[in-house]
Amino acid sequence: MRYLILTVLMLAIIGCEREPRAQQDTAEVATPPQAVASGKTLGYLAKPLQGKVNQRGLYKLIRSGGLVDNPNTSTGKAISNPVIQLVKSTDRIPLIKGAQMQLQYRIWSLPDQPAYVDLRRVLKHPEMTLPDGSVSTGSDYLIKARVSVNQIIAYTGYGFDEDYEMVEGDWVFEIWHDDTKLIEQKFTTYQTDEDEIEALQDSNLTGR
Repeated sequence: MRYLILTVLMLAIIGCEREPRAQQDTAEVATPPQAVASGKTLGYLAKPLQGKVNQRGLYKLIRSGGLVDNPNTSTGKAISNPVIQLVKSTDRIPLIKGAQMQLQYRIWSLPDQPAYVDLRRVLKHPEMTLPDGSVSTGSDYLIKARVSVNQIIAYTGYGFDEDYEMVEGDWVFEIWHDDTKLIEQKFTTYQTDEDEIEALQDSNLTGR
């Protein structure tokens, strides 16, 4: 089994999901003044934005900055500064405490200025009853994504830490820029058995 080199995520995973950075008005992709003055339009500005999922699957959490409150997420909690490692490329995720379903996505072509662009991150998941009795079916909030070499490469996902999060069904992640959906990834969670838990022990996913 191959593992990815440990990667510090650009965003935080929520208790469960990701912790959004400070929010601001959505940045516009505009032609730089120097391009207008010269009468030329840079090629990447004339093309519509594109998005692609580079990697997706079952991950494990290597370390983090701990659990923090975050009212924007499905559970009201988030894990700060996570470091994760790929266990298996898949869109089927076993419901095991400590499991992470994550995807890495790429969005291009963007100007390098401004250096950060606001994106909308949407998660839709099966009904989840929280400890206070309320029911959650997802989350929807803005994230600030860093632009480098005319593109954004980032992770988003969800980690299972509590019993009430162990709900079976389809989990759909979307990334939007303004009114355009650029990324969509569906994972399906399922109840596992002891044989699969034993098979995952070599990855230390279960912590057993």
